[in-house]
Amino acid sequence: MSGRTTSAPSLTVVNRGSRDGSLNGKVAFVTGAARGQGRAHAVRLASEGADVIAVDLCDQIDSVPYPMANPDDLAATVKLVEDTGGRIVAHEADVGIARR
Repeated sequence: MSGRTTSAPSLTVVNRGSRDGSLNGKVAFVTGAARGQGRAHAVRLASEGADVIAVDLCDQIDSVPYPMANPDDLAATVKLVEDTGGRIVAHEADVGIARR
């Protein structure tokens, strides 16, 4: 959406160095990862050792009265996960639509 601005993430990232957490070697699939709870989960899971697959719609839905996440928000999540030393693959996707 044009005209929308985003602010810098206010999430504190703790770099655990070796990432030898309880999720080391696991993969986490996080929806709604561009901001809010999804972002917080992606960063926390990465800090505990998980590799992250992050998806978000990154678009506005007409029935939602507040501004939704955008591609810049998803890019910020990628940076925050990488700042923990974690690996992440992020993609704009609608997990609510099944294609056949």
